Amino acid sequence: MKKLLIFNLLLFFALGSCSILETKEGIEASQSYVEGEWKLVKAEGGFTVENPPEPEGPTRTEIYSFTSEGTFKKTVDGEDFHSEATGSYMIEEVSEDLKDKYLGVVVLTFTGGDGMAYNCSSSEEEKEALHISKEGQLANISWAPCDGLFLYYEKQEELGG
Repeated sequence: MKKLLIFNLLLFFALGSCSILETKEGIEASQSYVEGEWKLVKAEGGFTVENPPEPEGPTRTEIYSFTSEGTFKKTVDGEDFHSEATGSYMIEEVSEDLKDKYLGVVVLTFTGGDGMAYNCSSSEEEKEALHISKEGQLANISWAPCDGLFLYYEKQEELGG
């Protein structure tokens, strides 16, 4: 019985110390963590051949700017276009089936500018969800099932601070 208890304890500690994801310290699903500028750093293809992964990185510049007042601005610059959209955001809990990779969800509600919500919704309301990953990125994982892209954003360092 004593050997079984020791085996179970060793197994518990061994499994607890093994992690598939390496998390960064200081990451939390909070408004203060999200505040600032987040830039698109990676776009991966969805389900169709017409949408292959971009091998040399994104061909457009895309930035989310989050404020402490719960508002955001999304700016997209491409070779032949520029668009901006604004709205409000809230931090919500991540669904149970995604808790192994994500800490929370930033839910964006677009209220002004160009409608640019990347989602699979057919509702009238323009919403987008960005998942806060344990690696410190914001990830739009909900657009890809509709032949969109998996989009990954990283927080930009603040100047002068």
